[in-house]
Amino acid sequence: MPSGDSKPGVPRLRSELLEVRDALEAARQQFRHGHDLGADAVRLCGRFTGHVDTALTRLFESAVADAPAGEAAAIRAGCVLAPIGGYGRRQLAPYSDIDLMILHAGGAAAGAAKNLARRLTQDIFDAGMALGQSLRTVEEALSLSKQDAVIASSLVEARQLIGSAEVYQKFRTQFEASVRRRARYFCGMFVEARREERLKYGETIYLLEPNIKRSRGALRDIHLLRWLWYTQHGVSDFDRLQSMGVVSMFDYRRLTSARDFLMRVRNDLHLEAGKARDDLARAEQLRMAEKMGYRGRDGLRPVEQFMRDYFRHASHVWFLAARVSELTQPKPTVDRVLGPVVGRYLDHDYRVGVRDIHATGDGRAKLTSRVEEVLRLVDLARLYQKRIGAETWYLVYRASPTFTTELSPDAAARFLAILDNPTGLGELLRRMHDLGVLEKVVPEFTHARCLLQFNQYHKYTVDEHCIRAVQEAAAFETREDGLGAVYRALPQKRLLHLALVIHDLAKGRDGDHSVLGAELARQNARRLGLSEADGETLAWLVLKHLEMALVAFRRNTGDPQTVAAFAQDAATPERLTLLYLITCADFAAVGPGVLNAWKVEVLSDLHRRALAVLQPERTPSDDERRGAVRGQVWARLSEPERDDPWFAQQFAALPESFVTGRPAGDVADTLQRLKRLSDGRGDAWGVSRPETGTTELLAGVDRGSGRGVFSAMAGALSASGMQILAAETASLADQMLLLRYVVEDRGPSGDPGRVAQAAAKMVAAIDSDKAPKFPRIWGVEQQHTDARLSDLPTEVRLNASVSQEHLIVEVFTLDRRGLLYHLARALHDLELVIAVAKIGTYLDQVVDVFYVAERDGGKPAGEERFEAIRARLIEVIDAS
Repeated sequence: MPSGDSKPGVPRLRSELLEVRDALEAARQQFRHGHDLGADAVRLCGRFTGHVDTALTRLFESAVADAPAGEAAAIRAGCVLAPIGGYGRRQLAPYSDIDLMILHAGGAAAGAAKNLARRLTQDIFDAGMALGQSLRTVEEALSLSKQDAVIASSLVEARQLIGSAEVYQKFRTQFEASVRRRARYFCGMFVEARREERLKYGETIYLLEPNIKRSRGALRDIHLLRWLWYTQHGVSDFDRLQSMGVVSMFDYRRLTSARDFLMRVRNDLHLEAGKARDDLARAEQLRMAEKMGYRGRDGLRPVEQFMRDYFRHASHVWFLAARVSELTQPKPTVDRVLGPVVGRYLDHDYRVGVRDIHATGDGRAKLTSRVEEVLRLVDLARLYQKRIGAETWYLVYRASPTFTTELSPDAAARFLAILDNPTGLGELLRRMHDLGVLEKVVPEFTHARCLLQFNQYHKYTVDEHCIRAVQEAAAFETREDGLGAVYRALPQKRLLHLALVIHDLAKGRDGDHSVLGAELARQNARRLGLSEADGETLAWLVLKHLEMALVAFRRNTGDPQTVAAFAQDAATPERLTLLYLITCADFAAVGPGVLNAWKVEVLSDLHRRALAVLQPERTPSDDERRGAVRGQVWARLSEPERDDPWFAQQFAALPESFVTGRPAGDVADTLQRLKRLSDGRGDAWGVSRPETGTTELLAGVDRGSGRGVFSAMAGALSASGMQILAAETASLADQMLLLRYVVEDRGPSGDPGRVAQAAAKMVAAIDSDKAPKFPRIWGVEQQHTDARLSDLPTEVRLNASVSQEHLIVEVFTLDRRGLLYHLARALHDLELVIAVAKIGTYLDQVVDVFYVAERDGGKPAGEERFEAIRARLIEVIDAS
C-alpha cells in the first residue's frame, strides 16, 4: 500500500510500531502480574484481548491515514476488521495467534482490501504478534462456512472491531440465517471435525500428558459446546444460555469452573514458555502444582492432586459435550422409519428402539431412586446391544449423587450377575462409572476417581486402569492361545472381574495399597453377599495381585523350590489360576503393548509349573520329562556322540529350564557346539522366538568362570542395540560355562544379519579390555529424562532368605545406557558369580535382579560383605 511521502512516513511508522509492540509487551506483563496474584483467567484474557483490539485499531487507522484518499474512502465504506476464533470470543492467551478476518464488499473495495491486508500483515508481524489472517467477501465467507467446519466455527465467534458496520451486519445477518436453516448440518459438521481432532490427541480423558486445548474434555470441547448452542439457540455465551434455561445451574457451574481452571492452566503454560504452548508435560505438571498451591495429603503428591482436578474438570466437560453432541445430531433415516415399527416396550419401563433404549415415565421414576434399576438398565442395554438414550443417561447422571451406598440384596445380585458375563463388560462398567453409579456399588471408586499415578509406567488414572483391567480380561475370551483357553475354562468369572475392579483402589492412601486393598475386598465381599470362602479368596487375590509378576520377572523360576513356594502360597489350583489371569490383565491395562507375547509366555510357564506342584498326579515328574527329552536329543546325535560319556555328563549338568524349555534339536545343537570348544575359547549363536517377539542368544565358554564373561557379553549385546530381558548362566562339567540371554532387538527390523553380528561381538568381548560403546536409542533418552521427574530414590536390596544357594541383589534406579553392563562388571570385580539376571521395570525405574554366589560356590554372607556389595553398586550407579 502506498504510504505517501516515504521519507517522513517511515520513521513515523516505525516509531508507531515500536510503541504498539511496547504496549503489547506491557500488557503481557500486566497479564503475568495479575495471573501470579490469582486473578480470574477469563477476565485476564478479556483484558488482554482489549489491548490487542487497541493495537489493531491503531494499526488500521494508521494504514488508512497513509492510503491515498480514494483508497482510504473505499476501506472505510467497504471493509471491516472482524476478530474470529479465540480472538473473537475475547479469550486470547498471552501468546495466542491473532485470528483476524478482513471482510470487504467486493467491487471497488477489493483492491483496497488487498492493500490493507498486505500492510496489516507486515505491521502486525513487526509489532510482535502472530497473525492468522483471511481476506474474504461476505459471499466467500458464507460459502466457505458451509464447506469447512474450522472456518464455520471460527465465524461463530466473529465480532466487529473497526470498519464498515454495514458490511459486517450484512455478513452477520446472512450467516445467522444460514446457520438457522442448516442447524443439523452445521452441528454434524462441528461434531465430526471435533471427533477427528480428538483422535489425533487421544480418545481418552486420562492421558498422562494431555493437550490443554485439544485433548478429550479440554478447552476445544468447551468451544464445541458454544458452537452447538449457537447453532441451536443463536447464543453462545454461557451466562445468557443459563438465564434462558438452556443450561441448568448444575451444568453451568461445572462448565464455567472447568473453563476457568483450564484457561488458567493454559495461560500459565504460555507465560512460562514465553510462547504458545498447550501440551501439559510432566515437568509442567510438577511446576504448576507447586505454583497453584497444592500441598499433598492422604498419600497423594501435590502433582497428583493437581492432575486429579484436571481430570475431574475434563470429565465434566466431556460428559456434557458428548450429551449435547448426541442431542443435536439428526436421527438416521433407519431410526425415523423403522423406530415406530420395530421398537418395543419392556415391562412398561423401557422402550427398545433401533439403536437406543429409552426410559418411559415409569422407568424414569424408578431410575431416579434405585441403584438396582440402573443396574438393570445397563444390563438390558448390553443384552439388546443398544446405547442408552442421551436423555435417559443424563437423568441417571443427575440423580446418582442422591443414591445411597447401602446395597439391597437385589442390587448386589444384579451387580454380581453383570460381572459374571464378559460381553461388553468393560464399557458397561465405564458407563456406570461415568454415571456416578459404580461408586454407589463399590464406594472406594469415589476416592479413585481421576486419581493419577505420577509415573511413566502407568498410562491411565487408577479408576480407568481398574476398569480397563476388567476389559482386558474379558478380551481374553477371544484369544487363541493358552491364556484364552484358561479364561474360557473358568466356570465363574465374577470373582476374577470383581478382584480386578478392586485391586488398585487403595492407591493414594498411606500404606501398602495391596494390604489396604485386601481389607477393601473383605468389606465389599460382605456388601455383595459373597460366601465367606469367596470373600477370603477375593481378599487374597487383591493382597497378592503383584506377587506372580514379582516371582516371574524378579526371581529364579528355574529353581524348583521358588516355584514350589509360590504354588504353596496359592494353596489351590483355582486361586493360582485366578492370580495368573489377574496378573496378565493387570499388565495389559497398564498401557498399550505392556502385556507382550514374551510376558504371556513367562507367566504361562510359571502357571503351568506351579499347577504341577499342586496337581502332581496330572503332571509328569521332572525325571520323566528329562528322560523323554534325553531320548529325543540322543536320536539327533551321531553314534560316536551317543557313545561319548562327555555328552551324558554335560546333559546331566544342564539346568532343568534349559532342557525342558526348548525343542530337543536346540538342546542337541547346544551340546555339539560346546563339544567343539577348548583352550578357553567361546562360541555364541542366536535362536529366533517369533512367537514371543524375542531372540535367545546362547553362548558357551570353555573354562569361563571368573573371567567376567557375563558382563562382557551383556555389554556387547547392549552396544548392539539389544535390550536384555533376562539372562542366566550355568556351570557345567569340565569348567564349561553356558550363558543364555533373552533380548528384544531395538535396532532396525528385518535384518537377519544383526543377530549373527551380535553373537560375533559376544565372542569378541571375552577377555577384552575394551569397554563397550553404547549407542543412543531414538526416544529412549527422552523417556529417561521424563522418568527422573518421578523422584524415586536409587535403592539396592539384598535378600538372603529366598534362595538357599544364592544371594539376591535387586537394584532399583533410573535406567541409563550400559547400566546392566556396569552393574554386572562391578559384581565381577567383587569376585561374585552371576547365576541368573532379570531385567524389569518398577514404575519409572529399571529393576536389575542378580542371583550371585562367591567364586568358590558359597553363598555370600555377613553384614560386612553385604555392605560392601551395596556400597560398590551405589558407587557405580552414581558414576554412570
